[in-house]
Amino acid sequence: MKNVFLVNTPLQLLNAIEAKYHFKLDAEDCLLIVMGDRKSQPQLLSLAGSVDKEFGCVTVLNNVRLFPGDPFAVSGSLLGRMFADIKILKKSIFNIRRLNKIANYLEEVDYIFIGYVRLIYTRHFVNTLIHKKVFLLDDGTATLALAKERKQGFFIDPEKNLKAKLKFYGKRLISRVKDEYQESYSFFTMYDIDPGGKDQVIKNEFTYMRAKIDLLPDSDDVYFIGSPLSEAGFISQDEFLENIERIKAYFKNRRILYIAHRRESKNKLDILSKKYGLKVVMFDYPIEYQLSHVGSRPELLASFVSSALDSCRIIFGDKMKIISFKLDLNENHKQLLQVYDNYATYIDDNFIVETNY
Repeated sequence: MKNVFLVNTPLQLLNAIEAKYHFKLDAEDCLLIVMGDRKSQPQLLSLAGSVDKEFGCVTVLNNVRLFPGDPFAVSGSLLGRMFADIKILKKSIFNIRRLNKIANYLEEVDYIFIGYVRLIYTRHFVNTLIHKKVFLLDDGTATLALAKERKQGFFIDPEKNLKAKLKFYGKRLISRVKDEYQESYSFFTMYDIDPGGKDQVIKNEFTYMRAKIDLLPDSDDVYFIGSPLSEAGFISQDEFLENIERIKAYFKNRRILYIAHRRESKNKLDILSKKYGLKVVMFDYPIEYQLSHVGSRPELLASFVSSALDSCRIIFGDKMKIISFKLDLNENHKQLLQVYDNYATYIDDNFIVETNY
């Protein structure tokens, strides 16, 4: 394999496919490694199964063999199958060993594509496998913060509690993790960013996703993309629901299809369905793939904040109206304010940031 893609969210996988097409890489030269947490993995595996022909080899990191031999081969022996079924061997504590095994097996590649550079496993893999170039795939608006930090010459690591810190240093000491950041990266991104002086930016134009949009049926419903804003502590659940009430009044004569995020709580989704009468759905695929390859395509797409507003703006252009409803925020919400500032640069007839609702 000449090119390796290491992804841990559905959106990263979509951008991996776009990168494959952008750089005109042959499928047989591309290895996809799927690594996702409990919340991400169902949708990630569903999408991976749908696009497996785009890659010469697709493997789930947890299924990579820990013992000598081809890391991607399925063991034919009874003992090998027994080890494969042992749950404890699927734990993330073995991720470093599995990534080392892949790196040793491949020896050297041309390109490595990774989704979330803050993740210790992705940095270790990049630092272990000999390569010519590293590309960072978008994983939502985290790209904006990362580019800003690269330009300023520092990184803000996520806050860790004592248990997380002990695990982190344990990985360094016991597993010999190589977690250094590279001196330069190449961003493959849909965002207009200005990163560090040694970094490169290649624009993601969503060529793959845009190819089939004219063949899909339309829907008159409003598709509203959910966000785990209250679950993440940006606003309270009551504040979130108050804004949903205002959204309902804004679209009082139209049916709203609420596209649930995988990290939204069941309690909140039940309230949206039973109290507010919204039709709540959870797609098998990321919304960009759902709307561009499965259908239907709504006339209007809305949300408070979502990276899908950015990507769908590029994918669908004037074929879809997009509205971001701006939340009432203060200076303590710098991350969300940065997202709205980014939206403001896109405002036109088809992309609106609505404050009057």
